[in-house]
Amino acid sequence: MVISKSEAALALSDIEKTTARAGVQRGYRIMGPILVLWGVIWAIGYGAMGVLPISNWGAVWAVLDLIGIVASIVMGRSASSERKSAYSWRVALLALTAGAFVACTFSVLRPDSGAAYMVFPGLLTGFIYIVVGTWRMTRLAWIGVVIAAATMVGWFFFLPYIAFWMAVVGGGGLIAGGLWLRSA
Repeated sequence: MVISKSEAALALSDIEKTTARAGVQRGYRIMGPILVLWGVIWAIGYGAMGVLPISNWGAVWAVLDLIGIVASIVMGRSASSERKSAYSWRVALLALTAGAFVACTFSVLRPDSGAAYMVFPGLLTGFIYIVVGTWRMTRLAWIGVVIAAATMVGWFFFLPYIAFWMAVVGGGGLIAGGLWLRSA
């Protein structure tokens, strides 16, 4: 049986599409539990911000961020032990860049309210997920849209309760998003 050039090209195209879809699905399976982890961290951290004085917020988040970073690295490495991810260094660089950006932004703009400190990470997280999601990971983009939109709803309509809003809606949104990614 002889295959024409167009049939061969079509078959190769199908193989490439299937490989790309499998890569996205694998990424979702790896990222899902990590988003659930960060959802729990957000729920605890923002909940603590709602009951603790502002002077304690930094210490709470330093501990939670350290736990989250270490756990994310462990989870990512164990999930990618099957096959080394070519993008792992890019993810680490993105996380470091985002953290530095938040620190620099707070240093320069010096928000005068605790609420501004609470909503900015939600907006930045939403933005990053939308940008990353535009490259073949549409579910991640949708999670970003929901997180950013929910953050703004809290800012405009629930400002007196923004810490608890971010704990429930932001943390819960990440947990739900992680479960949605995992199910892909």
